[in-house]
Amino acid sequence: MKILVMCGGRGRRLGTLTDRVPKPLVCLNGKTILELKIEEYLRQGCRDFIFCVGYRGDLIREAVRPYEDRMEAVFSDAGEDAGILERLCHARDLFNDRVFMTYGDTFTNLSLSRLFAFHEEGGHEATLVTASIQNPFGLVEFDGRSRVTSFREKPVLQYYIGHAVIRKSALRFVPEEIRRMRDGEGLVAFFKILMAMEKLGAYEHKGLEISFNTPDELKVAEEKLCQFYTMSEVEDGLEG
Repeated sequence: MKILVMCGGRGRRLGTLTDRVPKPLVCLNGKTILELKIEEYLRQGCRDFIFCVGYRGDLIREAVRPYEDRMEAVFSDAGEDAGILERLCHARDLFNDRVFMTYGDTFTNLSLSRLFAFHEEGGHEATLVTASIQNPFGLVEFDGRSRVTSFREKPVLQYYIGHAVIRKSALRFVPEEIRRMRDGEGLVAFFKILMAMEKLGAYEHKGLEISFNTPDELKVAEEKLCQFYTMSEVEDGLEG
């Protein structure tokens, strides 16, 4: 299975940090998030990569070059203004029956072999990767007469973390008007179509998950990544 990395976005909410570089090339503790992702997938034995570029795609190509002796890398450019679904569809001729799509601004220690096995067993057209988060509030629902119909105290919710296994055959269900939607709107609409057809699965990831959209979130991500690698080193030492 090929790894398709979405690298076309700019990340405007990061302000001046992305004035000159695309979001996947923002550094966390001395390494770009793209470097972290590539090295993790290489560690798991993946060798075939597709990079969907857009904003400052030339810098993405330069960042990938040091790894080219360890992987097969191809690039797809649907333009700077293309949404995520348009980038995916534009790259469809570069993969065969299925592809692992991952956002270029997220990092996880997700086991790809377990995810792929889960996807195959489920028989879905696409499988989303999710993680759990506890809502800090009590959620209340009420009807048109203001009568409370549901009260959940700090429920644990599932959210999509920017990874999915997608069958090439699923893209035949994409109408042209949805394909052209901006940013992630088209992808969400595509997933809703598959959901209505009962062809969308979900795989829960319980390990590390890092993403960021603002400078403050970047600082939190750096701390989280540092803690993860510190714990990994401790565990490796105990096992040794």
